[in-house]
Amino acid sequence: MPANPDLTRSPEEINDAIRAFLAERRGRMLHGEERRAYERLRAEWLAAVRGVPCLTGQR
Repeated sequence: MPANPDLTRSPEEINDAIRAFLAERRGRMLHGEERRAYERLRAEWLAAVRGVPCLTGQR
């Protein structure tokens, strides 16, 4: 994932990214960095839904 968050993605785009991320890992638990990446995506989505910049650092 890029080092700089893209603050222009819509909640729908982020949701699509979350779904694709999880689909690639279907049938197993997320581990280590995968879990952190998922949590960054969720934080980005929540910020987009609320209409505030996401400052998670990385996605």
